[in-house]
Amino acid sequence: MKNTLRFFGLLDILTIVLLAPQIWILLENYEQLQNNIAVQTISYLRILVFLSLFSSATGHLLLKRFGVITYYVQFVFRFVTLIFTFGFITYLNDVFDIGGIFRITLTLAVFGEFLRAFYTYKIVKQIV
Repeated sequence: MKNTLRFFGLLDILTIVLLAPQIWILLENYEQLQNNIAVQTISYLRILVFLSLFSSATGHLLLKRFGVITYYVQFVFRFVTLIFTFGFITYLNDVFDIGGIFRITLTLAVFGEFLRAFYTYKIVKQIV
């Protein structure tokens, strides 16, 4: 139970590492975001979710309640901004040059996110 939460914290750290270059590009090209309100909104949400990943990862690794609460707040915004816990699976598209594999890997990442939410709920229910 505790190891599962720590594993989720490690996956959040992996997400931070893989997402950092994308956030850096958003921050470098800030002036270009001013043209389109939809792109601007999604970009700001991505930056906020990225910053909240630090809180989520720390909370899960330390087994504190704020990690779970932060994850629950992030849940909807992760789908809007396509920042998934198991998003690293989509990097298989670069390894295998098979047509249609992006749809499969994205489906696996979304399914993994729902599994994480389910197991987090079960763990919190057992603790309380």
